Amino acid sequence: MYNLRYHIASLVGVFLALAIGLVLGGLVVGQGTLESQQASLVEGLRKEFATLRTENQMLSTQNDVLSEYSKMMTDSWVAGRLNGRTTVLLTNAGRSDGLKASTEAIRAAGGTVVTVTLGEDGLDLASSEIQSIVASATGEPAGSAEKTAAVLQAEWTSTGDVRPLSDALVEAGILDIEGLSSGTAASGIVDLAAPDAEPDEAALAIARSFADEGLPAVGGQTLLRDTGVAVASASAGMSALDTLGTDIGAYTLVALLSGATPGYYGQGEAATAAYPQLPQP
Repeated sequence: MYNLRYHIASLVGVFLALAIGLVLGGLVVGQGTLESQQASLVEGLRKEFATLRTENQMLSTQNDVLSEYSKMMTDSWVAGRLNGRTTVLLTNAGRSDGLKASTEAIRAAGGTVVTVTLGEDGLDLASSEIQSIVASATGEPAGSAEKTAAVLQAEWTSTGDVRPLSDALVEAGILDIEGLSSGTAASGIVDLAAPDAEPDEAALAIARSFADEGLPAVGGQTLLRDTGVAVASASAGMSALDTLGTDIGAYTLVALLSGATPGYYGQGEAATAAYPQLPQP
């Protein structure tokens, strides 16, 4: 991909040089020596352009082959890695970068997805109304985001019909939950929530509560939009990736959810590596 960009830049440079040469040559038209030099320059640039165009076509073909190979190998490796496992995808209302890519990667690996959408930033825990709802559902005075997150984590990782806090927050329009049936128990979580392109603190707390129980907890974002979730997740001691939407991102997500060495993987400055090593079968 980087070679292709280099050659595209080279082609632009060739055209600019050709244009400059033609302009300079036009200013001295009538002078035989300079006309000869101009013709020689133009011919040289034409030959270089032809060479670069050939190399560009070769690189494009190689890039297509590598992309097909990458997809084939990723699809082959992830197949069945998450059989029998349920993963919570924690996102926010509105724009939700990475949700589609994460869902597709987990399902391609045989996993089940529970989508939890935060209707309000931070679960709106600062409001007295939500504090009252939390207190009523848990039977305790409303606590911090960490205490609320721990209760939600316990409800989502256990089977059964009794999930009082989740149900109360859904009824209040604070949460929307899809795929969490009475017989479903989550075994991991992926935090994507970033309203206004900023990590949601309540979402980070929920993901952190999964990690505290020894369950895979990953903060994810795409290459195209830096939401800060990856860095915030890594800073909170969780795994992270910033390559969702790519084959490497699909591999990385499934690897982290299935036992790969925790860490921050991707292209960000804080990333420890581009992708995790293959976990042992």
